[in-house]
Amino acid sequence: MDVVTHALAGGLVASAVLRRWSWPLVVAAAGGAVAPDLDVVARLWDPMAAITVHRTATHSLIGGLPLAVAVAASVKLGGPRAGAGLRELASFAYVGVLSHIALDLFTPFGTAVLWPLDSRRFGLGWLYVIDPVVVAVVLAGLLLGSRPGRFRLRWARAALVALGIYAVAAGAIRHRAEAQFTRLLAERGMTPARAVVVPVLPGPVRWMGVADTDAATYRTRFWIGTPVGASLTVLVKPASDPPPGVESLPEVRAFRAFARVPWRARIVDGVGQVVEYRDLAFEDHPWGGPMALRVSLDAAGTVTGVALGHRL
Repeated sequence: MDVVTHALAGGLVASAVLRRWSWPLVVAAAGGAVAPDLDVVARLWDPMAAITVHRTATHSLIGGLPLAVAVAASVKLGGPRAGAGLRELASFAYVGVLSHIALDLFTPFGTAVLWPLDSRRFGLGWLYVIDPVVVAVVLAGLLLGSRPGRFRLRWARAALVALGIYAVAAGAIRHRAEAQFTRLLAERGMTPARAVVVPVLPGPVRWMGVADTDAATYRTRFWIGTPVGASLTVLVKPASDPPPGVESLPEVRAFRAFARVPWRARIVDGVGQVVEYRDLAFEDHPWGGPMALRVSLDAAGTVTGVALGHRL
């Protein structure tokens, strides 16, 4: 999910458990909900951080503990009259971290929630990274849950329940999307080695289906309950292997390990060439850029540059 949704969700969770409104505790929860995405700073020294670092250590149950303590200390230092102890602030900050992990698990990118015990990324793939329904419910719950009155807690808790119901409904819709895409492939007489569906904007009512065969990869977008598009975008796999040494590059190995449906193309520009790797099952982030790794080579086949398009 995006950072704004995470911050609002952290505040909502805090307001749902606080019998007496406390700005320091709400701020601690919101800060904890934002803190995991601080791993984006790894891009300063690791160009591949978007897939090697992001959503690993800071997005795990164990890694979230020091984050919560750091957030709590910051709130305590920023507000000496906060009226809340460091332990209480850290508890609310960790609840915010947990809300961040939970929301990210519903997206398809994948989150290493058990790191460092297990580095595998888990992702349900039920929701798009920016979901207008989630944003609306969280914002409404936070606004109503912060107002004084006897129904404050009920509004905040009702919003959390609504989010849970919506998430379960999105999971059911994903199952229907898989069936809809599988039916399309069967009608075309296709038996792919791998087929996946991922949500695209505006959320679980619209999906992208990707099917991988030996000869080509096929992709299409469709709405739930409507006929799937008459045509599939065909991406033919290259007949030749990339130049020697490209597949053994650490960046390429990392990308191929991350990609769910990897695809490769060679682009010759007259002087040199570019070998481009893409994850066709990854929907481009609105401001993250394409999930594409480009390896540039000169006329002699020597690697001159490696760049990952995705920036988050």
